[in-house]
Amino acid sequence: MQIVDLHNHMVTEEVVAFLVEEGRHLSTRVIEGPGGRVAEIGEGNVRPLGARMCDAASRIVDMDRLGITTQAVSATPFLLYPDAPPDLALAVARVSNDSLAATARRHPRRFAPLASVPLQDPERAAAELERAVGLGLRGVEIPPSTPGLALDDPRLEPVWAAAAAHRVPLCIHPFEASPRGPLARYLLSPLVGNLYDTGLAAALLVLGGVLERHPTLDFVLYHGGGTFAALLARLDKGHELFEACRARAPRRPSEYARRFFFDTITFDPRWLRHLLERFGADRLVLGSDYPLPLGPSDPIGEIRSLALAGDDERRILGGNAGRLLHIEDSGGTQP
Repeated sequence: MQIVDLHNHMVTEEVVAFLVEEGRHLSTRVIEGPGGRVAEIGEGNVRPLGARMCDAASRIVDMDRLGITTQAVSATPFLLYPDAPPDLALAVARVSNDSLAATARRHPRRFAPLASVPLQDPERAAAELERAVGLGLRGVEIPPSTPGLALDDPRLEPVWAAAAAHRVPLCIHPFEASPRGPLARYLLSPLVGNLYDTGLAAALLVLGGVLERHPTLDFVLYHGGGTFAALLARLDKGHELFEACRARAPRRPSEYARRFFFDTITFDPRWLRHLLERFGADRLVLGSDYPLPLGPSDPIGEIRSLALAGDDERRILGGNAGRLLHIEDSGGTQP
């Protein structure tokens, strides 16, 4: 059985070299920290750039240990640079997309890469999405917003149209490189902010009519969908009471909710079972957040511990992601 990890991250050496040369324009420095090479974003916000993040051979060893056949590798979230000037965000995206495509060509059964696009410039983002699909990338990772541009903004129509035309999923991943206020304390930005941002983004996609206008578009909500599942009953009530909630979305939000896919990173088997009962096994995809620390140590074991029916387990471990990414189950792996 092919097991596909749809949520993990990679920074290629080509991207590291780009940041060494151009990172000063993005408030990013590549430095040797006490624990090895890191990217420092702003003042003191560091992200690892070691072998597990940057080297395909090192991660294949870990994939084999974990039992993962294929990783849908995507850029680590800070590389999305949603607040950067569009030309710089596009330059980073192109280097990442080109190098992830090259990695997948060298290891075609191990990696199915996802593209980055400069969402702050929707026309350029749509063009880069189309270029990346031509390189063989299988989906797109996007932030939940950029400054002044939330996901219900009509200006994003070119991006949705391009993704729908090429039948590639859009995977939503929040990240605040330099959080402020309470989210800057206790590491609450990834622990709380990521979940809040994902729930808000999904609500905007629903109430903003994006799913209504693009019935074939697929979105993946990382981190178990964030707060979205917990918000659904309240969104349904708002749809019942308020015209503003019905203006672009004629159906109840819970009816659109099954259009989303949810990864399995919840750290709570009870919540994972809730997602299964609420949305069905055909809407869950395996995630690991590899190689970052906020991921399960045994992502496959967590699913198998639920003792699901065989078909449901196969869907979650690889079938759903394979269908989304157009990966054929070849029954084997290739180095």
